[in-house]
Amino acid sequence: MKILSFALTSLSREDKVFKQKLNNILGFSPTNLALYKQAFRHSSFSNEISEHQQSNERLEFLGDAILGAVVAEYLFQLFPKKDEGFLTQIRSRIVNGQHLFTLSKKFGLDALLQSKLTKKEKLSSSAYGDVFEALIGAIFLDKGFKNTRKFIVNTIIKTHLDLNSLLENDTDYKSKFQILMQRQKKQFEYIVISHDFSGKEKTYVIQLNADGKELSVFEHKSKKVAEQKAAQLALESLEKKEFN
Repeated sequence: MKILSFALTSLSREDKVFKQKLNNILGFSPTNLALYKQAFRHSSFSNEISEHQQSNERLEFLGDAILGAVVAEYLFQLFPKKDEGFLTQIRSRIVNGQHLFTLSKKFGLDALLQSKLTKKEKLSSSAYGDVFEALIGAIFLDKGFKNTRKFIVNTIIKTHLDLNSLLENDTDYKSKFQILMQRQKKQFEYIVISHDFSGKEKTYVIQLNADGKELSVFEHKSKKVAEQKAAQLALESLEKKEFN
């Protein structure tokens, strides 16, 4: 108890405020505060990052995998009679960049993000979605898989997820395109044909091919958005050919 008391009192005022905000967001008290501080540290904060203060990119990678696995298992149990295509589509709608952006804003993660991005750059990039995934990675390393799964299912899915709306909403073009290709037994790939630095961020040009043929090309600061738009354009093009 004395050691715990000392640890709490030894926190700086800034860390105490940060920890209290995390308590309010997560519903539990973080143990390893450094992990959560890293989760909110965007790569654009490079001038402030030292060897011992990494950006949130590694945690984002981990959180993306954990979130995807938990959502996949939850849907697998929830829809026992649905096929792989349906489950893939719904999972993609839950973990796609736009939905994670919305969840990040709902949880107030945007207010804690450390970055050198302008407000416009934050809104047009994947920074908010990335910090959400990084937070999941931090929770996993701090509290383990069981507690992370509990947080994702109870605090995210059951509290902030409208499954009926997701089932009705059909704007996940990547999933729609994937299902179409699976039905037609065609191979497809998203190719980054260029990625140029524009200010502090890259601009991605994504080309979507099916069976070696170019279907569409789209450019955006967010790779995920560019892929979604490329899939949308490809679907629209294929639809026109079908009815002409």
